[in-house]
Amino acid sequence: MLLPLRYARSWLAAGLFLLVFGLVAALSSVPTAVPLAINDKLIHLLGLVSLMVWFGGVFQPRYAPLVALSLTAYGLLVELLQSLTVTRHAEGLDVVADIAGVLIGWLLSAAGLSHWCMKLESWLPSRNS
Repeated sequence: MLLPLRYARSWLAAGLFLLVFGLVAALSSVPTAVPLAINDKLIHLLGLVSLMVWFGGVFQPRYAPLVALSLTAYGLLVELLQSLTVTRHAEGLDVVADIAGVLIGWLLSAAGLSHWCMKLESWLPSRNS
């Protein structure tokens, strides 16, 4: 399921941390440090592009549809949970931006960005060094 990486579990754990961080940020009532000039939909789009590319570098390519489906469900979950808060609200266009981000990230991964993790590990010293 995971690619044969030296630090596969660490990459996976870091990705899961990013998911939790994103969820906490999406549900937080604390004002964001992001300038208001940056469109909320762009944040959704870029966030899901990044997550899809991240997990594309950790999982074998044949699991890309499952990763894409899981990240889409994550975006839906975020919107559902936001609808249950007092300070946030759900928006259908956020879900559209999330899905677009997943698809763009999938395309970028298929185009070669999924090799980011292997490339990065090739730059790290081996355990025997």
